[in-house]
Amino acid sequence: MKTTFFTLVFALIFSSTLFAQQTVTNEKHERVLTHVSQNIFDVTFFDSNGDIVQEGQYWKEDKKFKPHGTWVLYGYQSNEVVTVAEFDKGKQLSIQTTIDGELISANKSLLTAKK
Repeated sequence: MKTTFFTLVFALIFSSTLFAQQTVTNEKHERVLTHVSQNIFDVTFFDSNGDIVQEGQYWKEDKKFKPHGTWVLYGYQSNEVVTVAEFDKGKQLSIQTTIDGELISANKSLLTAKK
């Protein structure tokens, strides 16, 4: 009897954790790259509806494009800014993101300590 009870409890707990997981899909976004000056390029990413999902700049060095300047990530199906990151020729300087309505920030020294 105890074995059956524990088996049922285990099955119930295990199945409830399966339902709690969310499926995340990674969408391909259309990208528009615009040459601004010398090594700087603006880039804008669009979703399938034509809405802007991310904007930023690249610094072209040799044949590589590195994140540069301010990058902005917008919320899914909204104009709300979710994340703002600052880069300098590929090196991340800072990031601010909103999680559950709370603004969380990290500067270069904190980002370096986490790596």
